Amino acid sequence: MRMCGSATTLLVVAALTVGCGAVIDGTAKPAPNLKRRPLTGNSVRQVPLDNVALSRMLSQPFVTRMPPEFGGPDKLYSQIPPASCLGVTAMLQKSVYDSAEIKDVASESWWNNGDPAQVISVMEGVVTLPTAAQAQALFAKFSKQWQECNGTTTTEQDGPISTTNVISDIRVADAAKTIVAATNTATSVLPNMPALLPTPQARAIGVELNCLVEVQVVFFGDRRPSDPGTATLDTSGVEIARAMMDRVSALS
Repeated sequence: MRMCGSATTLLVVAALTVGCGAVIDGTAKPAPNLKRRPLTGNSVRQVPLDNVALSRMLSQPFVTRMPPEFGGPDKLYSQIPPASCLGVTAMLQKSVYDSAEIKDVASESWWNNGDPAQVISVMEGVVTLPTAAQAQALFAKFSKQWQECNGTTTTEQDGPISTTNVISDIRVADAAKTIVAATNTATSVLPNMPALLPTPQARAIGVELNCLVEVQVVFFGDRRPSDPGTATLDTSGVEIARAMMDRVSALS
């Protein structure tokens, strides 16, 4: 699978129900007294938040960036060559998940629908494995890899665009140790042009039952505190990941 415009291209453009009750205010409500079971099939498509829920959470409007994706491992992205710390700097990469027994992949992507604002875009992804134990093991592996990338600078080449990523503030973001978060500051360069404005990104990955969720929130590099929106680098990726994990719990 290849995105309609890679994550790197996005930075350049920016710089220039099974066992489920009702969904209220963007939050799935669990049905009582049901034994949890692995999430599979079309239920996985209900895990990402829609633009209404995101707009309420981040206090700015969003519109669809590209149609929702759903399927098997072929829906993982492969447009960026494998590189050190790729799991932190890019979403849902095939080379990152290659060793795992992936069942379902769902993703959605949203653009800011107003200028100025805090956030350029939000991307959400969910990956399922056959069992919760397998998901926990994969999350533990990713958690270790992410923490080893703290303070690292990497370079990615996507066609003529070279992007330098500075990875920082990698941390376990909740007491249950089910979410790891990071900040990635990406600076892209096109041939014969000065470097574009650095673009900060909030990244988060979490595990719930047999699902891994990924979030990327891309911020305007020249945003001001007075611009519309309440998103922050420190909290917003984690908050979206937690909301997705709550949906997994409610749907299982």
